[in-house]
Amino acid sequence: MIRRYIISLALVGLLFIIPGCGGGGGGGGDDVVAPAESTITISGAPSDTISIGTSSTSWYEYCCIVIVVKNANGIPLNDVDISISYPWAVPSPPGLVQFYDGKNNPQDSPLNVKTDINGAYYLKIGYQGGLLEYTGSILVVSGSVSAAATFAVDTGSE
Repeated sequence: MIRRYIISLALVGLLFIIPGCGGGGGGGGDDVVAPAESTITISGAPSDTISIGTSSTSWYEYCCIVIVVKNANGIPLNDVDISISYPWAVPSPPGLVQFYDGKNNPQDSPLNVKTDINGAYYLKIGYQGGLLEYTGSILVVSGSVSAAATFAVDTGSE
């Protein structure tokens, strides 16, 4: 009788411990956004203008912009929903920028994805350069938390 009671308590204790493991947002296909005290960082995005000095409009690739979501203690949050947008990205009328998923498939903006086990998402973009000049902010949002990084292209002429 006591043994059954102890085993029952141990099983109930496990139910409270297991959901607390890891830095996960949720997993299991649930829609999970970053808690309000979280931070989103964007690295690898050029904070300065990319100068393209060619004389024709061409497509170029930029890889990778790394987006990381962490909780207030600095622990990466996995399986967190994030939305990534850019004003000149497809399907905007000029379509100057194209987002790609992890399998190199073209995706529209806003791109809705989840962070990986390390709380990160790696964004590859294609962009038009040459005779075109444009600038805008790559905006990443999860719940009430957001971050932005400038991505600009110019012709390289002064």
